[in-house]
Amino acid sequence: MRDDRAGRFGLSIRLAAALLFLCVGMISCTAKQPGSLTRDDGLNITSREHERLGDALLAGNNLQMALFQYDRALEQDPNNLSARYKRGLVFVHGEHNQEAISEFQRVLAKNPDFELAHEGMGRAYFQAGNLDQALLSLQQALRLNPDLWRSRAYLGMIHDRRGETALALIEHQKAITLQPGDGSLYNNLGVSLTMARNFEKAVAAFNKALEHNFQNHRVYNNLGLALSNLGHYQAALEAFRKGGTEAQAYNNLGSVYLNKNRYADAVRTFEKAIELEPGFYVMAGENLKRARLGLGKGQ
Repeated sequence: MRDDRAGRFGLSIRLAAALLFLCVGMISCTAKQPGSLTRDDGLNITSREHERLGDALLAGNNLQMALFQYDRALEQDPNNLSARYKRGLVFVHGEHNQEAISEFQRVLAKNPDFELAHEGMGRAYFQAGNLDQALLSLQQALRLNPDLWRSRAYLGMIHDRRGETALALIEHQKAITLQPGDGSLYNNLGVSLTMARNFEKAVAAFNKALEHNFQNHRVYNNLGLALSNLGHYQAALEAFRKGGTEAQAYNNLGSVYLNKNRYADAVRTFEKAIELEPGFYVMAGENLKRARLGLGKGQ
């Protein structure tokens, strides 16, 4: 289903969210009397029209201006639950999780069957690290509508986080069936397959993600990890190169060798990483020490 605060790739697999998350500033608007019309450049604009303007801005990731338009929509019609839900969605995208949860709760207080508000709650709880509440919200969303592909995707990621790989695979496959054109879903499937040590299918899934235009450095790094576990080290290096810098690629490959106790190969690749970026690559230096220590023990 976000973006990158992930930093340098290590041996641990990072789960990809289905959406990219952006930071957004908090906007407050002057309250108006319910039902009053807002005048913009001499034109009267209704609550629904403000909402549609917000939709276009949200689709373009202009979160601040989208929030502004949804606020204007709600000034005119406080009962516009669709606009309030979308206001919560802006907070989800900006990772203002508590504000998002509060908005969705206000929606559900008036309409407990608003399925997307339950889904939005699940997404916000997931981002906040509250997996139990996320699971409950997403399950309720799916009880109301089993075809919510984002809810399926987030359920899959929750199962991955809990090490419930078989359940994760089921949800990722269902999400792909519902939304086959979303590349991030194939990446998530590949992560689960990697965790299940089904590396050939994982490689196929990561390649599918790339084919569906999910050109994210995490996909290339995940692909490199799966390829290396199949013993395709040169192909893994090429994938790591596409996921970061040349030095990062050699460090990643060295980490793979180190994890497999191939200490001589690890030393060689870590030395190459340091040669490429001697001042920057502290991580490679630490890994090189570990590889040399392992090599010495092996001798």
